[in-house]
Amino acid sequence: MTKLHRKELKQDEIREKFAEAIRSVSLHRREVLYIIGIVVAVGLLTIAWFYYERNQQEQSQNLLAIAIEKFQAPVGGAQPDPAGQKPKYNYKTDEEKYSDALKDFDQIVKLHGNTPAADMARYQGGICAFYLKDYKKAEEYLLQAGKISDRNILYFQSRIALANVYNLTAKSGEASRVLEDAIRKDKNVVPVEYLMFQSAESFVKAGKTKEAIDTFQKILDQYKDSPLNYQAQIRLNELKRN
Repeated sequence: MTKLHRKELKQDEIREKFAEAIRSVSLHRREVLYIIGIVVAVGLLTIAWFYYERNQQEQSQNLLAIAIEKFQAPVGGAQPDPAGQKPKYNYKTDEEKYSDALKDFDQIVKLHGNTPAADMARYQGGICAFYLKDYKKAEEYLLQAGKISDRNILYFQSRIALANVYNLTAKSGEASRVLEDAIRKDKNVVPVEYLMFQSAESFVKAGKTKEAIDTFQKILDQYKDSPLNYQAQIRLNELKRN
């Protein structure tokens, strides 16, 4: 009986270990399935986000194309194209044209604010507001448009346009500051002498004649082959006479 009892105990021990092994395998399997589920879910979200982003890009680019077409549309029945192609949009006045285009640029920024099309829409919207003499909105949009990489030409275009806004609103000191920042950051994206010329003109408007003379002189000394060299010489002579 003692031997049988020991045998039964041994069998019970084996059964318990076997059952424990089964439970362990079952738990491990659930963990594996759980991990697989997470991986699949992340994969599906990545795919969904990819298609969402692509759809956003396509929609924003299509809207931008329409807005720019309005921005460039003829006014007062003018014939825009030598080939005689009839434009989709035609406006009676510049104010009507820029107002209509601005609505589209506003919509792009509102619906697709994180796309490259929105960067361009902010810049173009700022230009429209400038032409409509809404200088506050022009400043807001151009400041936003400039918050991009200095490897992008919009970085410089927005600052040049912003300087024009400041010059027209008695903030020529701000205009000079904005242009000086662009000159420091320039990486041959735009001709630096053009930025310098605009900066010199801002100095003139701000009453900083010495700074303006120095800047025009730098253009003459450093950019002798530039098309702006002749204009810089004329402006320099005018300032020295005064």
